Amino acid sequence: MPIADPLFLNRRNLAFTGNAETIPERITRHAQMMEQGIYQVMDRFFVAVGYGNSNMTMIEGTDGIILIDSLETEEAARQVITDFRTITSKPIKAIIYTHSHPDHISGARALIDSEEVERCHIDIYAHERLLSVIRGNPGLGNVPPVRLAYQFGLALEPGAEGLVEVGLGPLLHIGTNGFLPPTVLFQGTLEIEVAGISMHFVEAPGESDDEIAIWFPQHKVLHGADVLQGETLPNLYALRGAVRDPMQWVRTIDLMRGLNAEALLLGHGRPMTGQDDVAELLTAARDAIQYIHDQSVRLMANGLTPDELVEAIAELPPRLREHPWLGEFYGTVKQTVRQVYASNFGWFEGDPTFVDPLPRRERSGRYVDAMGGPEAIQRIASDAIASGDHRWAAEILTHLLRLRPENQPARQLKADALRQLGYQTTNPIWRNFYLTGAQELDGTLDQDRLRSTLRGLANQDVAASMPIHLALRAFVTRLNPEKSSRTWLSVEFQILDTGDSYGVELRSEVAQDVTGKPADADLVIQTTEGTLRALLTGRQVWSQARDIGAATVTAGAAEEVEKFWSIFHPPSGEIPAIVLR
Repeated sequence: MPIADPLFLNRRNLAFTGNAETIPERITRHAQMMEQGIYQVMDRFFVAVGYGNSNMTMIEGTDGIILIDSLETEEAARQVITDFRTITSKPIKAIIYTHSHPDHISGARALIDSEEVERCHIDIYAHERLLSVIRGNPGLGNVPPVRLAYQFGLALEPGAEGLVEVGLGPLLHIGTNGFLPPTVLFQGTLEIEVAGISMHFVEAPGESDDEIAIWFPQHKVLHGADVLQGETLPNLYALRGAVRDPMQWVRTIDLMRGLNAEALLLGHGRPMTGQDDVAELLTAARDAIQYIHDQSVRLMANGLTPDELVEAIAELPPRLREHPWLGEFYGTVKQTVRQVYASNFGWFEGDPTFVDPLPRRERSGRYVDAMGGPEAIQRIASDAIASGDHRWAAEILTHLLRLRPENQPARQLKADALRQLGYQTTNPIWRNFYLTGAQELDGTLDQDRLRSTLRGLANQDVAASMPIHLALRAFVTRLNPEKSSRTWLSVEFQILDTGDSYGVELRSEVAQDVTGKPADADLVIQTTEGTLRALLTGRQVWSQARDIGAATVTAGAAEEVEKFWSIFHPPSGEIPAIVLR
């Protein structure tokens, strides 16, 4: 399909592009398309590809430039703007965030000075939902970032036995990140002109509910954000734990089809030119998504369960399967099929055997006994690995390791099985999960490096701007009912610097968060918004805030305040096990 001509290529590729027996040739060919460089579309549009996980786009206007997205780190964004400056020295007039994912917003501080934003010299545009979506669910703790690290291979070394690419880009950088909040928010549509460039913003929910597409009517150019995720099948269910609505995604693509664009720019992958080819790609992408959805629903109506569905709908039909932009490098048919089932029927497959099954560890113990004991399972698993039956080996060893997680030979056997599965899969995300899981099992996962990675993923700008009501909602989920049982207590937090009040109403085993002043509070604590946010998120403990005078009890007994804070679990700093459970 016609790719826009590169203005220049750096002869650098952040993906691993070497040939090896441990990397399917199909992944290697896909990674080779991620060479770093700037692509020019028509006269004014320039797309930086391969500098990080996502793209940055520059539009040159009459007296300035517009930037779309800012990559995942300041270091990567700085490299892009340096290369853009070889094209034009015009000043930045606006930045547009296509959606809230960190690989699109975290490098903005490398592009502009926050004072320029505060003085209204530069506007930052985004959908109004961005600020709520950006923070996810803070109550889930470390599990989302750890699963993200597995998905993007952040603990793997690049190379033949490790990280190759991440499906929609060469890698996800870890570095200096930040966030400059948008100054102009919209919903529905917004038509503006910046630097002589007319732009129409439109809601385009797909990968994210706050996603926007940008139409340039004077030039017939469409920036489709992540509605198409580059040269890959869209990821309708992310293994890190993100659920998307397939038919909403289809409706968004249909909206984009109606524009009859002559060029398509995206948040990932190389830009495409040619009205007919853009139309064909958009049609093929929406057909692929609808095919997976509709065929899943059709067979669900016949009673098929998820395991049966992925056998019946294992791949796309030939015309879509062989499309150069719909390879299963980021999304896959099988994981989407399972999610379609879960979105419609939930977890229950219909067999009453599994309405209330035996506890998992007990069930595994009985499987181990029925198969002849631990030694027999290890022998069967070894034979399975020798014959190439790695999925079976991994499955039966899982039962043994639930009983005896300290069994090193079994851990090594399962690690071997997972590695071979990783080396054979043509999906880079599956590869990363398999290989990182193998490291967790055999003890080669660098825990210190992973902790450092998790710290690198944390965006302090986002954390510092988290609304108190979100922090409070996450805080109450950490209630320990064993400690709170038979305790009834109402607490008010008076925020001195804003005049707001928040509260927690504790009713034995349940803590209800309250926005506003709770009625008849037993305890009243006066503090600042920053201190309360730090207390709720565990970055500061009560005794410290009390001792330095950052928080003061103005009503109620001091010992009751101590008790209140003690019945909530502090956020876990540990790295949760993902595979060995």
